[in-house]
Amino acid sequence: MSDPDESTPTDWDDLAEVGKYPTLREAQEHGLVVLAMREPCWVSDDHSSEGYTLHTEPQAAPAIRRELSEYDLEQSLPPPSPAANQETFAHPAGWSIYAAWALILISVYRLQQTVPWLDERACSSSTGLIGNHEWWRPFTALFLHADPSHLVGNLASGMLFGTLVARSIGPLRGWALILLSGTLGNAITSALTWPESFTSIGASTAVFGALGILSGLGFTFMLRHRFRIPWLRVAAPVLAGIVILGWFGGGTPGGNTDVLGHVFGFISGLAAGIAVGQLSPRSGAALIAANHQSANTA
Repeated sequence: MSDPDESTPTDWDDLAEVGKYPTLREAQEHGLVVLAMREPCWVSDDHSSEGYTLHTEPQAAPAIRRELSEYDLEQSLPPPSPAANQETFAHPAGWSIYAAWALILISVYRLQQTVPWLDERACSSSTGLIGNHEWWRPFTALFLHADPSHLVGNLASGMLFGTLVARSIGPLRGWALILLSGTLGNAITSALTWPESFTSIGASTAVFGALGILSGLGFTFMLRHRFRIPWLRVAAPVLAGIVILGWFGGGTPGGNTDVLGHVFGFISGLAAGIAVGQLSPRSGAALIAANHQSANTA
């Protein structure tokens, strides 16, 4: 984008006018929108009206005018009222579903103490799934835990990520996708570790599936606005999810953390979140708006 005093590589008559602005700053601001579309543009000083004109190549002018019109419309919208902010999410948190999930986890953990063979028969196992075709293992492993701290950690993180997913896409659909992501994460891990004997238990694969869903929803919303924001910001929800995954899902050297399960649970959730975000644009918008509101009030 050139300044008004700079020479342009072609005659002004060969360019199309896409906007007139009273100040150079406004002209350059709209020029950034054009550049985000990967189209060249130039600003000229209109001495007759003491304003500035934004020029582009003629073949791109119709699409650029539409984009600039949408940009001006967005800028003219008033900020949401406090009452509207309270309705950022389109769905309830689904506390009853979370409570049922938590009750099942606690009950199964108590059952583990009295039924010695439960862990062996219900854990995620590469040998059991691939070798013996025991299809239930990737799912049932999500309800088993090694000790109280393992259980409490997953209950707490599940409450955070699970309710955010529920608020974004609905409790029933949200928790169904969370459990599906966890199941797929366990199944993929078993397939990749076979024929080595690999076992794991815990709801954390599903918890990181919920994190992946949130990242996917945010990504699809940002992707829809890619012409107006840098690509780094488009990828920010996914990058943030990866950072959180690294912090809490990486485990410690020599520990028993199922890192592969966490990673593939996250990837499965990410794919689910992107799919839902494409089908339900409002879900990603609600999530981004809620995060922005939380950041402003923190």
